[in-house]
Amino acid sequence: FGNPSSSHHFGSEPKAAVNKARRSLLSLIQSVPIADLSSIMFTGCGTESNNVAIRLALLSSTHKVDKDGLLQVVTTNIEHPAITQCLNSYIRGGLTPKITVTEVPVDEFGRVSSSDVIDAIQENTALVTIMTANNEVGSLQPVFEIAKICRQKHVLFHTDAAQAVGKVDLRGLADETTGADMVTIVGHKFGAPKGIAALYIRPNCLDENGRVNPEHGRSVLLMGGGQEGGRRGGTENVPYIAGIGRAADMLFEHGDRSGLEANAMHMQKMRSRLLERITTGLEESTGKTDISRVNGPLNADQRLPNTLSIGLKGVQSGRLLADIGEVVACSAGSACHSSSGPTMSYSAILKAMNVPPELAVGTLRLSVGPNTSLEDVDFAADVIVKEATRQLNT
Repeated sequence: FGNPSSSHHFGSEPKAAVNKARRSLLSLIQSVPIADLSSIMFTGCGTESNNVAIRLALLSSTHKVDKDGLLQVVTTNIEHPAITQCLNSYIRGGLTPKITVTEVPVDEFGRVSSSDVIDAIQENTALVTIMTANNEVGSLQPVFEIAKICRQKHVLFHTDAAQAVGKVDLRGLADETTGADMVTIVGHKFGAPKGIAALYIRPNCLDENGRVNPEHGRSVLLMGGGQEGGRRGGTENVPYIAGIGRAADMLFEHGDRSGLEANAMHMQKMRSRLLERITTGLEESTGKTDISRVNGPLNADQRLPNTLSIGLKGVQSGRLLADIGEVVACSAGSACHSSSGPTMSYSAILKAMNVPPELAVGTLRLSVGPNTSLEDVDFAADVIVKEATRQLNT
């Protein structure tokens, strides 16, 4: 129950738990975890981590403003609202410094070209921010390559790895010499409680002259007790921090990647079964072979193992969800910002990928997890097929 910032013995155990969690998170994103544990800043959610990453990058790059007093940020057209809405607030001038944003388009599979990203960088580029994996279609981005080139060009690179941590091997993503400068990690995506996240900040990557707490030498986001290396004051949420550390440890319980690899293999198997059961069921019930199409990469190496986005031609996903929502947990877009009801317009992600409207309006987003069983998958697929067939026959 002690405060980890306390100097007495009641604070030593919680402080040790907090530092252990920092080491565990570094092990997820670095080939060789660094000794500087302050590179992990705990936050309350991925949205906070993303907003903070943008804020720190812009404050660190004011020397790059162009003749109009603007900084540039390079991103993609399929980012999470925690990125896009934050950037929009700077574009509108509500926050300073003011910026322009270059959105690099993705291809039909939801993947961005690293060369297109690099070509978008200008002299006043303050930040490149690109998600590691898309939250709707599961496409993996070439963030390792982009990080390496950004380092060569002395441009800060942030990646929102919320969807990818715990599902794919990210060792090396935050390596000191070639990795990303900032990485967002979200606990509930890999087994920790909801309400705990982190932002990795590479040591000494930010220019913080003139905007620092003189006691700590770092930009202050929340003023107070000086926790989180002086950036985010406030007593640490020790139980949740211990939880995210334990969830990370469970991915390599035996000193290797056996937990992570076993989870990924299981989720890939469940995803494949789910896809096969839906497509086969629809073919048998309708006599047609062109009802469904997967959105996102077809190559398993280019997508998350757990995410399935499937378009159903002739089906309205909003109506379908209204009928099956009590028995099957799925969505027509990202669960973070989907609407409910009998009708639903299709997502900006699918529009960015140029998914045909007749498939986009019938798109379902389904996810499996380490504990998903064959029985779960078969039940969900059969319910979806039954309701989709009913729509197609009316």
